[in-house]
Amino acid sequence: MTITDRSPIEQKHNEQPAQRRLSTPQIVGGGVLVLIGLLWLLERTGTIDISVTAVLALGTMVIGISLMLLANEGAHGGLVVFGTILALVTLMTAAAPFEGFQGGVGERVIEVSSVDDIRADYNVAMGTLTIDLREIVDLEAATRLTASVGMGELMIRVPEGTEFRVDANVGAGELEILGRTTNGVGIDETYQSPGFGQSSESLTLELQAFTGRVEVTDD
Repeated sequence: MTITDRSPIEQKHNEQPAQRRLSTPQIVGGGVLVLIGLLWLLERTGTIDISVTAVLALGTMVIGISLMLLANEGAHGGLVVFGTILALVTLMTAAAPFEGFQGGVGERVIEVSSVDDIRADYNVAMGTLTIDLREIVDLEAATRLTASVGMGELMIRVPEGTEFRVDANVGAGELEILGRTTNGVGIDETYQSPGFGQSSESLTLELQAFTGRVEVTDD
């Protein structure tokens, strides 16, 4: 009998690399994220009209059903944690005291040059919303604008020297009006410029953020 010793190099070349397979919870979690991202993309492009709360609720349902079907395979702790976090976020958006979570996702910059172009309200669910009013030349007395973000930043640029009133609500985060900043939880403030009541050209801003930052500036 002949015994042939193989060198370490030959053994290394003959070894087949182990193929790592995705687990079922990983596939389910990844599929839910793809579903949420796809629905948000369709909403962002105007293909469908669906709220963020509905998207998150659908993702939570998919995870819940998957856990029921996979119960015989083990506890799947990671999927349980993911589903719990998603459910809590869904409850937060559903309990928001305003319609900020009904808007889209991403960054939006809106330039308004006429009072007639002002919409009834502006909403972004998650992201940044900037509304530039500095080019408006036909302001009326107490021209009204309503805007909100669910999670993110809301910035309103007003014309320099314009009289305005701000009614702002921030669940948690920061409010800045002409450089004056307030931080904390449950921020509910009203600001009114000195000549607001007597001016024939003024703005009334109703601004809300569930969590994030609200700023009013004339820069």
